[in-house]
Amino acid sequence: MFVQLKADLHLHTRERDRFIRYDARDLIDRAARSGFHVLSITNHDTVTFSADLEGYARERGILLVPGVEMTIEGKHVLLYNADVTPERIRTFADLRRLRRPEWLVVAPHPFFPASYALRNRLLEEIDLFEAIEFSHFYTRRIDCNRSAVRLAKETGLPLVGTSDSHFVRQLGTTFSLIEGEPTVASVLQAIRKGQIRVESRPLTLRECAAIGLAMAVGDLIGGRVPPTAIRSGGPS
Repeated sequence: MFVQLKADLHLHTRERDRFIRYDARDLIDRAARSGFHVLSITNHDTVTFSADLEGYARERGILLVPGVEMTIEGKHVLLYNADVTPERIRTFADLRRLRRPEWLVVAPHPFFPASYALRNRLLEEIDLFEAIEFSHFYTRRIDCNRSAVRLAKETGLPLVGTSDSHFVRQLGTTFSLIEGEPTVASVLQAIRKGQIRVESRPLTLRECAAIGLAMAVGDLIGGRVPPTAIRSGGPS
């Protein structure tokens, strides 16, 4: 039976970025208290997923979807439920060759003013993508999501609302409501079918400045753990 699932499918933890103050279990605990039903930890070029972590989330009423934010030809791409290690996908040609029907490929923050944003490359590789992210990082006046919304309308691709959380205060600012069953296959299929609604509020200028400054400091501090695939056991 389909139910409405509160989901955030773009989240980061200190297993990869040491400047982040919470680990995967801390994040799951916080999300459970905030009423989330579905999460995906999408660390950079690292799959932070295991049978133990999946069980930890399940005990708290949360479905954990295997995910990763890959860097492909210098651009960020969200990949879910993939049975391949990130180092095997270095190019968009690799992704096109290796992708499987059970995977979900999403374009994160595609039109943001950053070198890692897909921007025009998304248009060139649009056939690879099944959804487009609506990012939390915007204000009423400054909103790089507008181009993403236009492209979603033009292509018929669904929008997925996420917080891209690196800090606690980001969680819950933008998320998705998905109509589906609480299984990985059902959630991803619901997204493909557009059975998803974005819930979001614009940040204040103060919030944007605080998050931007914290991210800049985090990048300066560094402390990123080398890419690994932390995964055992298959998705449910």
